[in-house]
Amino acid sequence: MEELILKGTAIEDILDGMDWRGFEDICSKILEENGWTTKKNFRFKTKSRHEIDILAARENKVLAIDCKHWGIRPGKKSQLRVAAEKQSKRASELGKIRFLDQVKPPEVFPLIITWFEEDIIKEKDVWIVPISKLNGFLLDIESYMIQQSQEFKVLF
Repeated sequence: MEELILKGTAIEDILDGMDWRGFEDICSKILEENGWTTKKNFRFKTKSRHEIDILAARENKVLAIDCKHWGIRPGKKSQLRVAAEKQSKRASELGKIRFLDQVKPPEVFPLIITWFEEDIIKEKDVWIVPISKLNGFLLDIESYMIQQSQEFKVLF
């Protein structure tokens, strides 16, 4: 895959024949290359059971990531809206968990990574990032998190 990227092959073309597990692997690798520690298929229980495709941590920040290996199809916007709502709820539930080594609870940011090309958008409190723009998003993540925190403070 790295060879194809170096040759200039679009990431969407590389991912086209890949299954969802491979897509999660690629997303996880990009996160790790940007200094995040990752855990795939993180399962936890609050009042009900939850699973987050990728949990990425760095310092006191956690990205709760849902990877959507969807093609472009009718109704995409409504599907993303529903997925964002579910991811927001999972991230909120994740924020309730306390780990033994925590001094203070981490800031949890919900994120959806898609494989088709579109702009970085926000649905409710969930950033939706195409994989082709994931590296740039991660390089500038602090500004996205600041924007998210400021919007959250305005709501409460």
